Amino acid sequence: MAVLFALLAAAVYGVSDFVGGLASRRIPAITVLLVSYPIGAVLMAALLPVYGGPISAGTLAWSVAGGVTGLAGVALLYSALGQAPMNVISPVTAVMSAVVPVGAGVLQGERPHLLAWLGIVLGLLAVTLISRQPADHPHGPIGWRPLAMAVLAGVGFGSYFICLAGTDPDSGMWPVVLSRLVSAVLVVPLAAVAAGFVRMPRPVLGLALLAGMLDAVANLAFLLASRHGLLSLSSVITALYPAGTVLLAVLVLKERTGAVQRVGLGIAAAAVVLLTR
Repeated sequence: MAVLFALLAAAVYGVSDFVGGLASRRIPAITVLLVSYPIGAVLMAALLPVYGGPISAGTLAWSVAGGVTGLAGVALLYSALGQAPMNVISPVTAVMSAVVPVGAGVLQGERPHLLAWLGIVLGLLAVTLISRQPADHPHGPIGWRPLAMAVLAGVGFGSYFICLAGTDPDSGMWPVVLSRLVSAVLVVPLAAVAAGFVRMPRPVLGLALLAGMLDAVANLAFLLASRHGLLSLSSVITALYPAGTVLLAVLVLKERTGAVQRVGLGIAAAAVVLLTR
């Protein structure tokens, strides 16, 4: 069940990131979150009567921390997706989101196998290769700013996974609901300072709503995965989500990669697989 829920989370996260990134190419990313976060919170809260539970002080603290780290991760990712090719940004973020929970497990006493350590090293190598966009690429060379955003977004997502896994197993939907409520509240002053409240065209509004709904489903799927299995396994399988984002970017946006980047993408896929061992 953990593997199935994690695969579902990966598939839905991939589509959600593509939709959110597409919207962020038309308006500031933080403005997209003004719509997507509240709708996600409402959808998840609607499931509380079916999948609720008690809220301990520890669950509350982990949920609030998850709201902060999750908001940071999504805001950075959407911003990066709006500035650079999705088939580059998404894999970089995914590798980091897989490495961070493994590192947290090591600090908590877990000892990954040799293959997992090899996966970490290959992941870092993949980030370096994927960032080498050829100068004659239609999108132009990738600057350090969107790449740094992608790396930090991955750290944010990895931290969010750790926070969700730290909540009580019997707390039901409360961790994702509380974390999303915290994010929905925090995004308002951030949007006011960073971009102001710009008018959202109807097509972009539709994309933002869809991104919020998909993200809510993915969060629930990951929560269930972490409840049924190990954090390291669930988070690394979930990190396969760039497959959907990259596929949609190639089919819809006609994005392409250079030879070195394709090698990096292959190494990134191998790194994620090794981290599950």
